[in-house]
Amino acid sequence: MLRRIRQSMRMSFYHELKRRNVFRVGAAYIVAAWLLIQVTETIFPLFGYGDTPARITVIVLAIGFPLFLVFSWVFELTAEGLKKEKDIDRTASVVRKNGKQLDRIIIVLLALGLGYFAFDKFVLGPEQDLKIAETARQEGRSEALVESYGDKSIAVLPFVNLSADPEQEYFSDGISEELLNLLAQIPQLRVISRSSAFYYKGKDVKLADVARELNVAHILEGSVRKAGNRVRITAQLIEARSDTHLWSDTYDRELDDIFAVQDEIAASISAALKMKLMLAAGGETIQPTAIEAASANAYDAYLRGRELVHHRNREAMEEAVRQLERTVRLDDHFAPAHAQLAIATMLLSSYVTTDRETAWRRAIRHLDRAQALKPGLAEAHAGRALLAQYADDPETTIDHARQAIAANPSYVDAMNWLQIALKRLGRYEEAHAILEQMLAIDPLSIIGRKNYANWLMDSGQIAEAHELADALLVQSPQAGYSVHAQVSFWAEGKLSESLSWGLRASRNNWVALASFTLVGEHEEARRIGTDYWIDANEGSWDKAVQASQRRVQLYPESGVTIADAAEVLYRARRLEEALPLYERALALAPKGRTVQGGFGPYFTIQLALIRRKAGNEESAQEAARIARQGHASRHAAGEIGAMQDMLESLIAAFDHEPDRAIAALSSGLQGGLRWPLFLEDIMFDELRQDQRFVALRDELHAILAVEHEKILQLICFNNPVPDDWQPMPETCKGVDEQHEL
Repeated sequence: MLRRIRQSMRMSFYHELKRRNVFRVGAAYIVAAWLLIQVTETIFPLFGYGDTPARITVIVLAIGFPLFLVFSWVFELTAEGLKKEKDIDRTASVVRKNGKQLDRIIIVLLALGLGYFAFDKFVLGPEQDLKIAETARQEGRSEALVESYGDKSIAVLPFVNLSADPEQEYFSDGISEELLNLLAQIPQLRVISRSSAFYYKGKDVKLADVARELNVAHILEGSVRKAGNRVRITAQLIEARSDTHLWSDTYDRELDDIFAVQDEIAASISAALKMKLMLAAGGETIQPTAIEAASANAYDAYLRGRELVHHRNREAMEEAVRQLERTVRLDDHFAPAHAQLAIATMLLSSYVTTDRETAWRRAIRHLDRAQALKPGLAEAHAGRALLAQYADDPETTIDHARQAIAANPSYVDAMNWLQIALKRLGRYEEAHAILEQMLAIDPLSIIGRKNYANWLMDSGQIAEAHELADALLVQSPQAGYSVHAQVSFWAEGKLSESLSWGLRASRNNWVALASFTLVGEHEEARRIGTDYWIDANEGSWDKAVQASQRRVQLYPESGVTIADAAEVLYRARRLEEALPLYERALALAPKGRTVQGGFGPYFTIQLALIRRKAGNEESAQEAARIARQGHASRHAAGEIGAMQDMLESLIAAFDHEPDRAIAALSSGLQGGLRWPLFLEDIMFDELRQDQRFVALRDELHAILAVEHEKILQLICFNNPVPDDWQPMPETCKGVDEQHEL
């Protein structure tokens, strides 16, 4: 009986809650609260208030929920206003009518909520995700990649040489290097590469600052003291955030075999660290790399040469070649030295106007020697990757680069050549992922940060690219100036500014040559270097054609070189001669891909036009389809700016869409298009009489005239490198110095 009474009371209370619309009010409150929270989370951060307003909103709404339920139980909304439930005659109650209104309110709120959800997911969501991704990328690494290791990250700082003899530095460096190589083979551990870790050599910096700059949780440091035939090595592991010593040990050894001691101690320390960092053993036992140099002098020259390779400028590369040649003279059986000498020789060939084919043949001999001495050597595979890259064979580049990385997971040069090859195949997302991995392992990599600056530039982040160039200036002035020059030239069209940066970067800087060429200072350009595009811009088409075809004879299997020669003929309006070269260049590319190289889609759409003019519209459309696909791939990868606008204008003109072509040209001009020959492209012949096109061409010539005057003022009166370079006297003849008021 008592149970039935209780059940009756519960049912009566439930029906009363339902009758008084308490459930409807609660549902309406929850839906409205959710919508309000979503809007708050979206709007307030736009004004710099962060997450605090959203948290306050959640707290207030949570407190208000039970109050609203009590309110809906006690009061009823009538035609005369709010009244207490107990004061209302039930026969005159409008609670049912209010319930229907609440149902409509709930439906409207749900519709608004669904609409906002769709807007947030498909409109705001992608933009917010992109902003998050860009923020991470501006730091020069993938946060997802870094965070995936958790606290399992370490930088091995160069061990300090405490010996009286500074010549023993190679031994302390060797210990650090061996440790780094061993630890890099542990899959669960993110190990900062040598070039970034050794940046701090000899610098008085706090370990916490080093850890922050390299984004690592642990630092391994140590010292080496050699006396007579004995050596004492001390190593200590530090948890960087708390500056806590986790482990340390001292090793005393006889130096009967220097390199054997290095291997033994490195293996011992790495085993101790694996235990301390709680890293799973897994897989095969990691063995020391076993330095095989015959002498300390040979190894020291090898280390010096290899370090210089990272600096990527002519002077450093020339010295690298000298040091590595010394290594192989001292020890012809040291395989890594042969491989690094091949790499340095090939890289040097890109900085000098010598016979590149001779340099490559010499490099191949050293690569063959390295692989004969030590099959599977990481440096040898990296050298093969670089050779394939120069030969415009991205598939082979990828194969050898991946083998080099498998043998040495911290090999950032191999990663660099891998991402370049992936880009050439249009695999932009993969390429960018490799670049981020490269910078996660080597945050201070010069070549990595230069390439990352190029990515920032291509994606329209001009200020960020210049900021990265400023950061590079501290580490490598040549690299920083070079990046500034490229950004000013390609992304902003500031020719005088790019010339100023370029001259400071190097007397042979290509951007400086191009800046002189575009304003008509052809002889000044030739003093910097030879390039057939100087002849082309000067209108000397026969010279340009001959020079470009000589390069084809030198590199007959290079798709880029062949396409360059075809484009010279195309711009000289010798289409019948250009057609077979374009066809050959496209045949060398992977099936369905554009001609290789940065200008591949441009070459491919030009081929489409020549096919059309030859009467083969079907094959013309096929080439155009490939070009459009290449254009779309770059756009999907985030590339914007003048280069994309220029390609868009060519495709639009091919498609007989003058409005679209004019709009793209106008955007390109605002974004840095400064090449007058581009507007003379045959593709634009149908637009020649269009007044909008005429106006754009006049605007470009006016911009170039202003830039020409700025360049003359720069080199004649404000030369940034007077001790290294001077303009010809005739260049400045009749030029008056201008002073701003």
